[in-house]
Amino acid sequence: MREAHTSFSPSSAPVDDHPELIFHEGDSTLGHTIWLIFVGALIYGGLLVQASPQDYRGRIYGVGGLMVLAIAARLTLRYRSNVAAVRLLAVGGWIFATYATFIGEGVRAPILIAYPVILIFSGWMLGVRYCLGLLVVSCVAVIFMGMGQQVGILGNLRPATPVMMTVVHLFVLAMSATLTIYLLDLFRERYREECRLNDEIKLHLKAVEKREGYQRALLENFPFMVWLKDEQGRYVTVNQAFVKGFGWPSAEAVVGKTDLDIAASTMEETARPEDLTVFTSSSLSPVEELIDIGGERRWCETCKSPVLVDGRVVGMVGYARDITARKAADAAIAESQNLLRAVIDTAPLRVFWKDRRLCYLGCNAAFARDAGMAHPQDVIGRDDYQMRWADQAEAYRAADRVVLESGIARLNVEERQTTADGQETWLRVSRVPLRNAQNETIGVLGIYDDITEARQAAAELEWHRNHSDSG
Repeated sequence: MREAHTSFSPSSAPVDDHPELIFHEGDSTLGHTIWLIFVGALIYGGLLVQASPQDYRGRIYGVGGLMVLAIAARLTLRYRSNVAAVRLLAVGGWIFATYATFIGEGVRAPILIAYPVILIFSGWMLGVRYCLGLLVVSCVAVIFMGMGQQVGILGNLRPATPVMMTVVHLFVLAMSATLTIYLLDLFRERYREECRLNDEIKLHLKAVEKREGYQRALLENFPFMVWLKDEQGRYVTVNQAFVKGFGWPSAEAVVGKTDLDIAASTMEETARPEDLTVFTSSSLSPVEELIDIGGERRWCETCKSPVLVDGRVVGMVGYARDITARKAADAAIAESQNLLRAVIDTAPLRVFWKDRRLCYLGCNAAFARDAGMAHPQDVIGRDDYQMRWADQAEAYRAADRVVLESGIARLNVEERQTTADGQETWLRVSRVPLRNAQNETIGVLGIYDDITEARQAAAELEWHRNHSDSG
């Protein structure tokens, strides 16, 4: 026969009892106990019939009811649940034991044995509330039994034979042993489970400690300040760079502090609104800001992001990287570039540079004017076919290719050029290859000046010399 197939449902037990600790899926002990009750009642009923049905009629009815109870409990176990079957056995067994007493048994050994077994059974299986409830009604029943027997109403039945008493005692002993063995096995199983869970917890704690050690090492090895705040803006954890930057004795001393405690009040006025902005955003928010660090104002690049738990913002994580040196370097580079641009733009020469495709990457203002452009930026990206000297573009590009392919500079080459107003001018051009850090040619740098007047002056001087000689 299939054993109990339904597991315990917490909603079916009293709120302060825990039968789920006793019953579990696939356990057959309860089914065996019910069969034991049925067989014991059957044997005892047979002895009653054999001795004298007329003398033990009331007892026979009680035994028959107990057999019916066992069958009902077995069906309940099969089609409902373990707990329902145990309740039926406890309450039904108590009712039949009380019935047997009030039909004439009185306070005798059988009833004194039955009640404790039922109390122990219900206490182990159903919990404290059922045990105490049966204890109260059992005490009341025993008092009435004693009073009834005292006045002669109860205890008039013929005493049971030694064989009957032996069967009853054997039955009670078997029940007690079965329940005790079941409870011991259960305790062993629970103990093994507890040991296994303790081992798993220890392994989990070691893994957590190891992971926290990795995370702390990762946090401490960041070369910039890192922190975590709760939603009230209080610091939860910081790294050593943060501690060192703000001059605190340890990371633990910072926990629970706010920006107002860490730095000047001016920082609190700016940092807290930014934190609140981060709490309402789901993306990083990098900014550059001035922060008081070590008693001086330093430029820092800060990045803050919300911490989400179950979709709810519970804090903010952020970092601050000191970029004061980088800002100074950027300013120096910008100043150097501005100076270089000023030199290039004020030089009396035209300057340009191209990439390997011979497209212009830049030029100075004088070159832009020659090209008919308002600003050097207008030249970037164009080629010679898009300039005023488009008809001479191929010759210029051919000269550029020679420098690109050979990697050798061509200096002071005189070339003819048509200006924006259509006049013909002469240029003295120098082209040199542009190289990268790997010494690869990546473009061409050109410099030229207008030598039209010099050529005209030289031509006039030559004409006068030739005519004076001929005269």
